[in-house]
Amino acid sequence: MKNRLAVAATLILILGLSPIVLNAGPILQPEHRAAIVADKFYRTELYFGRSIKGGDVVSEEQWRQFLATEVTPRFPDGFTVLEGYGQYRDKSGKITSEPSTVIVFLYPAASKKNSRAKIDEIRAAYVKKFDQESVLRMDFRSPVEVVF
Repeated sequence: MKNRLAVAATLILILGLSPIVLNAGPILQPEHRAAIVADKFYRTELYFGRSIKGGDVVSEEQWRQFLATEVTPRFPDGFTVLEGYGQYRDKSGKITSEPSTVIVFLYPAASKKNSRAKIDEIRAAYVKKFDQESVLRMDFRSPVEVVF
């Protein structure tokens, strides 16, 4: 049941529905829901293409090292990593398909400015380390409601 709840929560996050209330605890009856106070968090997603110029791909070891050195120190409280497959048109007009990884960050409204600066540092580090054109960033303008 917990796996189903986690999958449902992840799908809701991916679809970007707002407001979102996530609760890892038991499902509460309507009369008990009023007692839950949700925190307001902002959400940013980063989309990392894993192809490297010259035909290589960022390996799992390289990716884990990047997470350990660039992402985790900036967001030690956590983040979510989703694996995917993407397609884009590069600067020359060529359509490229590649494996991709998405990181979902949720951070409190009080740390919005600082968190977004850290997210830009992560993007810059990836572009530099793996010679990328860019890392797509998507910020959700309205806060979401989160319950831990």
